[in-house]
Amino acid sequence: MGAGYRGQSDRSNGLIYCLRIGMKLSEVFSQLAYGELSQLGLIDSDTGLIAAGKKPQVVSNITLGLTALYKRFNLKEGSVVVPLVTNQVLYTLTPTDILKVEKVLTDAEYELGLNDGSSVYSCSTPSAGVLKLPSCMVTDGADVPEDLITDNVTVVYRANHPVLALASADTVDLELPYSHLEALVLYVASRMHNPIGMTNEFHAGNSYAAKYEKACLELEVKDLQIDTMSQNTGISRGGWV
Repeated sequence: MGAGYRGQSDRSNGLIYCLRIGMKLSEVFSQLAYGELSQLGLIDSDTGLIAAGKKPQVVSNITLGLTALYKRFNLKEGSVVVPLVTNQVLYTLTPTDILKVEKVLTDAEYELGLNDGSSVYSCSTPSAGVLKLPSCMVTDGADVPEDLITDNVTVVYRANHPVLALASADTVDLELPYSHLEALVLYVASRMHNPIGMTNEFHAGNSYAAKYEKACLELEVKDLQIDTMSQNTGISRGGWV
């Protein structure tokens, strides 16, 4: 296992959880204070850092930035095992960090179709956090291909970043590789420099938004996603309501 990763084995079910150790929230604060947010009246004159009273506003935008990056890049995966119920086609997935369902697997690890309108055997995601299975998979005696016969399905999904706590920025970890720090900082700056009510006029927020998009495009070219920075949250069982 490479540097910067911490592994934990769960012997009860044979799963291994891998977590990439990233930066501290305080590092993002410092980057913003000395750079993109230095002229916005958010800085404590005594410390040169973001004033305590301004941190909740900044954290709110950091949270939005993390979600934007986690949606755009497959930085973290989670999975949940869903037991099938006879004649039930809709299943509400219980994890609260689901951003996008990536694939659905049978017990034999056969990958089902997903949102394929041309196939009667395809699963679909009719709304956020909801999985719809083809009726033949949950109907007793239905004529169904052998590959689709299963007692459970495993839903693999693109996961969001954990909710940030503001108690102490020095102890709060961000699950984000340093390669994505520039994009995060530029996202926050684009929102903080965006005056409320201004839509057509050019302002600094527009410039930072363009720089954010450019940084993301460069990351996409480098393909820095979960394949090269594996971060698996493991399997959660019994994932439906």
